Amino acid sequence: MAMIKVYDINKKEVDKMKVDTKILDKKVNEPVIQQAVRMYLANKRKGSANTKTRAEVRGGGAKPWKQKGTGRARAGSNSSPLWRKGGVTFGPKPRNFHYSLPQKVKDLALRSAVNVKYKDDQIVLIDNLVIKSGKTKDAASVFSKFCQDKKVLVIKDRMDENTARSMRNLPNIRVISSANVNTYDILAHNILFSDKDSFANFSNRMMNKA
Repeated sequence: MAMIKVYDINKKEVDKMKVDTKILDKKVNEPVIQQAVRMYLANKRKGSANTKTRAEVRGGGAKPWKQKGTGRARAGSNSSPLWRKGGVTFGPKPRNFHYSLPQKVKDLALRSAVNVKYKDDQIVLIDNLVIKSGKTKDAASVFSKFCQDKKVLVIKDRMDENTARSMRNLPNIRVISSANVNTYDILAHNILFSDKDSFANFSNRMMNKA
């Protein structure tokens, strides 16, 4: 079993959490992580870039001038890609960049990302994350004790209204449920921060897919 320290809101160690070594084994599969991150970024692309072909631009009906005798180059349409305001040759058209990886590959990438944080001692567990006042400055004070100005991914399954209000204006904090944690979000943040119950749910999710 791997052991992770559990702190209270004042950064005092109050417990240790056991996590199965099938999850936290310090093994990192970098090629699989790369595949998962590329998939995530590709799936975020809208693919809405669009240019008009010569058939779609306005005009192009009449021949600009007669074929011979003017001394100018032959032209059949002002929608030609050679002309200003003409169509675009081989320009981008709307497309779907979405693709998926096998589920086992995605699960392995997720475990590897968690182990990156575990190896670097960047997992912070707290016994209970509650900001009763609902004030942003109080939430900022809590995170400054553990993370200072670093980017933090907070795993939190159930959150009361005051706690949610206190964290929503913190620029470096992203809150996500244990069911929605993904490889990219883990690696895009410096610290993986969670309360004990939410991390247990996250561990069970990974354990079921190990």
